[in-house]
Amino acid sequence: MTDNIDLNQFAGMMPSMGDLQEKMQRMQQRLATETIVVSSGGGMVTVTATVAMRINKIDYDPTLLSMDDSDMVADLTAAAVNLALDRCRERTQEITMEELGPLGSMLQNSPFGL
Repeated sequence: MTDNIDLNQFAGMMPSMGDLQEKMQRMQQRLATETIVVSSGGGMVTVTATVAMRINKIDYDPTLLSMDDSDMVADLTAAAVNLALDRCRERTQEITMEELGPLGSMLQNSPFGL
């Protein structure tokens, strides 16, 4: 059984190349400049990152550092960084949908995934 695809309908969903290029540039700009802030250990470690998954800053509560427990510092840092990466992925999907609409959905579900 073969599904007939109406290419005219598909083409109507596609923005013009100029529009697509503009939307992609705007999306990339948003990913590079929008930041997220997350913390772990009740605020003992705070990570600031761009949605493009670049870590800008890691802050430590002075009491954590004074505990002289390097394993705890490492664990809380890893937890905060992993949470930041998860939030970046989520926000990337949201921005993609906002900027590209239905095309963003198709790209996310394609082998090219965003």
